Amino acid sequence: MDLANIEKPKYTSKLPSLECNGHYRQLGASLVSHMHVSLSRRRRRTLPATLALGCVLISVVMVNARLRSPLPTLRVSSHTPATIVARGSLPRLPWPAQGEAAVAIPSISTAAVASTLKQRAVPIASLAKLMTAYLVLKHLPLVIGSQGPVITISAADEQQYYNDVAQDQSSVQVTAGEHLTEYQLLQALLTRSANNVAQLLATWVAGSEAAFVSQMNQTATRIGLTDTHFADASGFSSATKATAKAIATIAAIDMRNPVFDRIVNEHTVTLPLVGTLPNIVARIGTANVVGIKSGYTIWSGGCAAIATQEPTKVGKIEAVAVVLDQQGPASLHHAASIAERLANEASLGVIRATVARSHQSIGSLKVPWATSTQPASNLILSHALTANLWPGQKVTYKLHLIAASALIGTAPGTVAGYLQVQWPLHNERISVVTTERIQAASDWWRLIHA
Repeated sequence: MDLANIEKPKYTSKLPSLECNGHYRQLGASLVSHMHVSLSRRRRRTLPATLALGCVLISVVMVNARLRSPLPTLRVSSHTPATIVARGSLPRLPWPAQGEAAVAIPSISTAAVASTLKQRAVPIASLAKLMTAYLVLKHLPLVIGSQGPVITISAADEQQYYNDVAQDQSSVQVTAGEHLTEYQLLQALLTRSANNVAQLLATWVAGSEAAFVSQMNQTATRIGLTDTHFADASGFSSATKATAKAIATIAAIDMRNPVFDRIVNEHTVTLPLVGTLPNIVARIGTANVVGIKSGYTIWSGGCAAIATQEPTKVGKIEAVAVVLDQQGPASLHHAASIAERLANEASLGVIRATVARSHQSIGSLKVPWATSTQPASNLILSHALTANLWPGQKVTYKLHLIAASALIGTAPGTVAGYLQVQWPLHNERISVVTTERIQAASDWWRLIHA
């Protein structure tokens, strides 16, 4: 068979021709163009709605922000003066004709409340022991009923006693090996004015009398005493000097210590070796005299610090009077007598003052969003406060309030803070309360004021 003469079968392709493919491209482009036109028309129709929705969303955000924005501060108007001065008449005090003097009222101030115009540093003899006792009790404080640590008397302490006796100094006998408590030594120091005990205590506290004297002068500077210099712990040295005002300050500080106050008020003292001895200040324990110390040397003359408790119209008042540099016969007795009279008269000068009244308006709280039916809330004191004062003393006030935002929505009588009232040695707080409900701000107010 001749394979070359066999007729080849014809196959028809199913793919479109090139012309057909071009037609389809034209058709697709037409469809795309139609869809684009259709979408553009739709966008034009929905644009206003989209803008409107955006405005609504922005408005919601702005309203929400306004409603959440911080409120303005509540305005506080204070009616309280920063300071007042106690009114009253100063008593006529029997000042000494010579030397200098000062008085203090320990319950209201440690500073002298009155003094003679003439104030200069003069020898103070045994009144220096008031500072010695202060430092001993500061170094090792005691409480009522306690005796404190036991101190063994050394051979040097015994020899010091004999040295002081040879110089005719006031002293209390001690023996090497003897055991005395801090309280007993303070008794000997203050009621018997023992110079040897002053030196013993100074060495026990600071290691040496010189180191202790340095502490005495540092303390005087720290508590604001001027024209004061300590050269020894006992006051026997003529170089130990102070003013009456300075000694009155030290005495007032001492008398606020219950242990010191008890010791200087003892009419007699009993010690192991020497037995029972009377207080050198004979008037202590009699009448209304409750302390404290006297002193005498040739260079100081008569010096006395006397404390009394005098019944007055404002209650029993303790006063301390210091008299220095009294010369002549019986100068020590003369100094003590003048000091006692001064203390008695000074007590009568204390006045009772009302420094704050119950329900006293001390300010107001103004609410910016309050309406005519929402009055500003007064700030009033929860209770009254009275004080014993010396005429001319200052009382200061300072208002402390909690965050005003914390008061929003609170009822009348809510504690809004406190009034701080201060005068010498006192710092009192009185609660401050509102008189009106502090309404919250309305949403409408926030919207138009935020």
